This record gives sequence, C-alpha cells and structure tokens, in this order.
Amino acid sequence: MRNVFAYLAAASIVAASAVPVVEENFEEKLFERLSRFHEELLSSEERKGNARGLASLVRESKRTFPETRVLYAKALTFAELLEKAITRKDQEFLYGELTFALQSLAPKYGLHAFYCPLTQKTWIAKTETVRNPYLPEMRESGKRVN
Repeated sequence: MRNVFAYLAAASIVAASAVPVVEENFEEKLFERLSRFHEELLSSEERKGNARGLASLVRESKRTFPETRVLYAKALTFAELLEKAITRKDQEFLYGELTFALQSLAPKYGLHAFYCPLTQKTWIAKTETVRNPYLPEMRESGKRVN
C-alpha cells in the first residue's frame, strides 16, 4: 500500500512540473484597456473615465518588454497621473500624452492611433473610423496616424 502512495505522489509531482507556465501578455491587456478608456470618454461629455489599473499594466509591460523600456518609462508617469486625475479635462490631457507615448505600438494589437489637430492630442481606438473623444461637437475631427 505504501508503494501505491509513493507512486501517486511521484506522479503528481511529475505532472505538476510538466504544466507549461503561460505568462500573461500585459502589453496586450494595456492596449485593450486604452481602447476601452477611449470608449468611456466617448460615452459622456462630462463624466470621467475609469483609469484604474492602467499604471500597473504599463509597469508590467515595462518589466516584460525590455526593448520598449524607455517608451514605457515615459508612459508610466502619465498613467499614474491619469489614475489620480480629478477632472475630466485633466484625464483628457493625460490620456492624450499616454497614447502619444504608446501610439507606435498600437498596430501590434490591431488598434489604430489618431491625432486631433485642433486639440493636438492623440487617442487609440479599435476601429479605423475617426471618433474624437476630445471634441463632442466634432467627433469626426482628426486623422489616423498609423
């Protein structure tokens, strides 16, 4: 009987060590989150978007992708401030700066970066259609950057 337990214990150790460890893709989650934040800004002219969790996603992306470390270091400052922003206007400014810093990486995840010449701000969105989150009266104002 003792041999059976020893066999089961050994088998469970071997099976547990054979399970592949899948590392989360924080960068992909970050860009999904940025796109969702864009949608939140579009949904209301006055209400702030929920920026919670953006800074931790930027931090993890910085750690996981060393080749874009400098890019993420700059973005981290804006993400941390965005989470703490008090007004919608502050959020829009910080979101514009954050997406400007990360716009070159958006196509990697099937997203598009846009620029509004009137506000001089960028945003990242899922669709190719211009939907400006900064000018409610002029949602079509802007151009696709990539």
